[in-house]
Amino acid sequence: MATDDEIVLRLARAYTSLFAGEMRGENSARHVERPTIDHNFGSDDGSTSSHNTSLHVREAHILQERRIGILGAISLIVNKIVGAGIFSTPTSIFKLAGSPGLSLVLWVIAGIISTCGAMVLLEFGSRIPRSGGMKVYLERCYSPKLLMTCVYLFYCAILQTSASNAITASSYILKAAAVDSMTWKLRGLAIGAVSFAVGIHTVAPRLGRGLQDSLSIVKLLTLFFIVCTGFAALGGHLRVPNPHNLSASTSFQGTSNSGYNIGTALLDAIFSFQGYDNLNAVLSEVKNPQRTLRIALPTAMGLVTVLYVLANIAYFAGVSREEFLSSDLTIAASLFDNVFGHSAAVKALPALVAISAIGHLLSVAFTVSRVLQELAKDGITPFPDIVMQNRPFKTPICVLAIHLIITFILICAPPAGDAFDFVVGLGTYPTVFLLTFVTIGLIKLRVSKDEGFQSKFRVPWAILVFYLASNIFLLVMPFVPPANGKGSTSLPYYLSPVVALAILALGVVYYTLRFVALPWVFGYELESVAVGLSDGSQVSRYKIKRSAT
Repeated sequence: MATDDEIVLRLARAYTSLFAGEMRGENSARHVERPTIDHNFGSDDGSTSSHNTSLHVREAHILQERRIGILGAISLIVNKIVGAGIFSTPTSIFKLAGSPGLSLVLWVIAGIISTCGAMVLLEFGSRIPRSGGMKVYLERCYSPKLLMTCVYLFYCAILQTSASNAITASSYILKAAAVDSMTWKLRGLAIGAVSFAVGIHTVAPRLGRGLQDSLSIVKLLTLFFIVCTGFAALGGHLRVPNPHNLSASTSFQGTSNSGYNIGTALLDAIFSFQGYDNLNAVLSEVKNPQRTLRIALPTAMGLVTVLYVLANIAYFAGVSREEFLSSDLTIAASLFDNVFGHSAAVKALPALVAISAIGHLLSVAFTVSRVLQELAKDGITPFPDIVMQNRPFKTPICVLAIHLIITFILICAPPAGDAFDFVVGLGTYPTVFLLTFVTIGLIKLRVSKDEGFQSKFRVPWAILVFYLASNIFLLVMPFVPPANGKGSTSLPYYLSPVVALAILALGVVYYTLRFVALPWVFGYELESVAVGLSDGSQVSRYKIKRSAT
C-alpha cells in the first residue's frame, strides 16, 4: 500500500503535468503571492530587467510581431464596437424608453459614459503598454493578483464569445438570400461564420487583419449612408407621412417613468458601445503602442459616438412610432423603405448588417485569443506550454480552437427562444462589472502615495468619478423590479446578471482550489518561476514544493 508521501508525490506530478507544463529548470524563484511581476520582470512601461531564471523560453514561439499601426488600431476598436446592435437595438431602446426624445438622450448618455470608460483605459494603457487589457490592470490594482487573473480567465473564455453576433450574421444572411430562418439553418450558418473568422486568423493572420480593416471601413460607410438618408427624411423626401418624432411638442410624449425600463434601455445602449477595450488587449502587437493608443482610441470613440447619435436621429426622422414597435427587420431597413421605396438599397441592407456582424466576429476572435494566450503565459490555464504557443502560423492556434469550441457550445446547446437569447447575451453585465473594478483600481492607485502610478495621459477626476457612478447605477438597475415584476422575456428579470456573476465566481472557486485549498490539504507549497519577455510580459509557472514539516 502506498504511503502518504507517495500519494502526495503522485498527485504533485499529475498536478505539475497539467498546469506547470514541461519546462525544466534548476531552482524555483519566488512564492506565488509576492506581487513582483512589475518590479522584477516587466515594468509598467513595457521594459524588462535582467535576471536569472530556470525557465527556457523561446520568444519566437510565443510572442506576436508588432504589425498594428494607427489605422489597424482604429479598425480593431470600430470592428469590436460596431456589430449589428446599432441596426436593431434602437427598436428595443425605444420600446423601453417610450419616446424618441428619451431614446436619443439615452444614446447620448451611453456615448458619454463609454467615452469616459475609454479615457480610463487610455490612462492605464499609456502606463502599461502591453497585451492583456483589463487583466493586466486588475492584476496591477488588487491583491492577491492571481485571484483577479483567475476571474478574468472565466470571463474571457466563457463570457467573451461571439455567439450573439454569429447568430445575427446568419440571420441577416438568410434575409439577404430571402430564405426562411429555421433553427438549424440559423445555427449552421452561425457556426460557419465563426469558423470562418477563427480559421482566417489561424492560417492567414495578415489576410485576417486586412479583412478587419476593410470591414471597418464598410461599417463606417454604412452608418454614414444611414445618416445621409436621415437628412433626406428631415428634408421631406419621404414616401410616407412625416412621423413628427423630433418636434418639440411630441418628442417626449409617452416617456417611461419605470426605473427598470430606463436602466435596461441605457444598458442596451451601452452594449452597442462595448468594445473600446479591444486595442488595450493586444498592445504588445501595436507599433509605438502608447502613441498609437492615444490617437486611435479617441478617434474611434469620436467617430462611433457621432455616427451612432446621428443614425438614431435618422431613424426617428423617417420611421413612425408604430413601425418602431412592429418592425421585424432592422429599423434601418424601415428607414430605407420609407425614403427610397422597396429598392435595391433595402434588399442590400441585410447583407451589410451581416458583413458588420462578421467584422465583429473577426475582431473578437483576434483579441480574445491573445488574452487567453496571455493567461497561458501566466500559467493559469491547463497545459499552458501548449496553449501559449503561436506555431506554425505565428497565431495562437490552441486558444483560437478553445474560443471556437466554446462559441459552438453556446450556439448549439440552448433551446430556441428566451433561453437561447439569454445565453448569447450574457456578456454585457460582467463587462460593466469588471470595468467598475478597473475604475476603482485606478482611483486606488492615484490616492496611494506608495504606488507611484504616473501615466502620460491622466483622466480628470470629475470624469473618473462620473464614470464610476454611472457604472454603479448600471450594476444596480437590473436588480430593480419592473412594474409588473417581469422583464421583457419569460425568464426572471434578474437572471442575466446573477448568472454572469456566478460565472465570474467560478474564477474565485478555481483560485481557491488550486492556489489555497489543495496546497493546504496535501501539505505542499507553490512557488513561482518566471522569465521576463521583451514585450514587457512574462512567462510564469507554479512548481510544487513539499512543505517543510
